[in-house]
Amino acid sequence: MAITLTETQVTWPTAANSKSVAAGGNETSEEFNLDATCVAAQISLKADNSTTPAADDQIYVWLIQTSGDPDGAGTDEFDTVGHAELLAVLDTNDEDPAGMTVPLPIPQKGAKLYAEGVTAGTTNAITVSATITEQRAA
Repeated sequence: MAITLTETQVTWPTAANSKSVAAGGNETSEEFNLDATCVAAQISLKADNSTTPAADDQIYVWLIQTSGDPDGAGTDEFDTVGHAELLAVLDTNDEDPAGMTVPLPIPQKGAKLYAEGVTAGTTNAITVSATITEQRAA
């Protein structure tokens, strides 16, 4: 059995590698899926302020997961944002850019990132990006 590491870029609408979160706004990534042979995964998150950071320039990153179709209605349903798992708070006033790597829970059918500055009431636009490293056994 071979053990490998594979990196996958998280993309944002229109397959962009990063997304600018407007002041006090939010953005949701495109869906990503871990490989069936994945035995462990982590995600590296980055927040880069567009200008000189203000005290409230923090991005909260939430993991929105799906395990499929809980009510059998025919489509996958994702966690609601209010019940999603908080992965990290990236404070660009403390460090700019701010980066953090955290473990991802497995398994899940699919997931998305929800990055928001609403909770902190961000003053400036902050660009977010992420990449996933999977350890696979096949």
